Amino acid sequence: MIKSKTKYEATPEEIRELFNTHKIGAVTDINPLGNGEFNAAYKVTCDNRVSYALKIAPPEGATVLTYEKNMMESEVFWYKKMHENTDILCPEVYVSDFSKNIIKSNCFVMQMMEGEPLWAVNFSDQEYENVQKQKIGMLAKIHRITNDKFGYIQSGLYDTWYEALKSMACNLVTDCKALGYETPDGEKFLRLIDKHEQLLRKVLCRMVNFDLWDSNVLYNNGKICWIDPERGFWGDPVADFITLGPGQKSPLSSKGKELEIYNETADEKIVLSDETEIRYELAVCYLALIEEVEKYVRYEPDETNYIRNTKDARIMYDMAFDIL
Repeated sequence: MIKSKTKYEATPEEIRELFNTHKIGAVTDINPLGNGEFNAAYKVTCDNRVSYALKIAPPEGATVLTYEKNMMESEVFWYKKMHENTDILCPEVYVSDFSKNIIKSNCFVMQMMEGEPLWAVNFSDQEYENVQKQKIGMLAKIHRITNDKFGYIQSGLYDTWYEALKSMACNLVTDCKALGYETPDGEKFLRLIDKHEQLLRKVLCRMVNFDLWDSNVLYNNGKICWIDPERGFWGDPVADFITLGPGQKSPLSSKGKELEIYNETADEKIVLSDETEIRYELAVCYLALIEEVEKYVRYEPDETNYIRNTKDARIMYDMAFDIL
């Protein structure tokens, strides 16, 4: 597992006891799993020759951002929503243990999905295009899942997207100041949310993943599987276009092909306009603010990921501010 300040290091004894207590099986093998930067994950094989994925939240007392508190419960919630409302291939959660009696942090055991993350597969151009089309289709499916309140389920829901986004951004600005840093860009973002209040109040409430990068989609024998929906929220579906096409550093206007593919199967079409571009750029600002603030709790200033976050946030802010 890659280096991170937030990862819980479980002992083999803890993992064995967890699996025994929940009658999953007798553990025969444990291996670190995945490249995530927040939670710890392990591939755990039992005496029945079945392998499971164990995911563990950061330890008690770890410095995390406000929206990341109890985020593991959110992940289990979004898996449940996808299983109940879509045919998207994603892991089944077998056991959730939020008691902290054995492993001293929230954890859950889920189905071990076969496959490689999309970025690791050597696709032909045509194969990659087909896979991206499948991925966009996943977003159209989750955007059919509706709610009457907006925001993160773990940190409070609101009547409108304006109120939710303002709260989400305020929490990050507050987190930043509590860590001893100022964020002039974050303060500017808050003013822009107020500037576009009336537009944001009209946004429909949908399930938003906000993290559908190629690292969170596995490929196996022509099929793709969705993992790690923990950063989802109830909000504006246009925010999910950040991960598509040329990515988060490009405006929505550069994603015409992705919009066209999405609209082929979406119940509610997203049409490029000044309003949808503004909604999209506000979501870009939110991601920039996350990247700006999270580096202070995840990494040291001389680490590659700290530098990456700093550069990425700057590019995203500049692009969005120019449009907003």
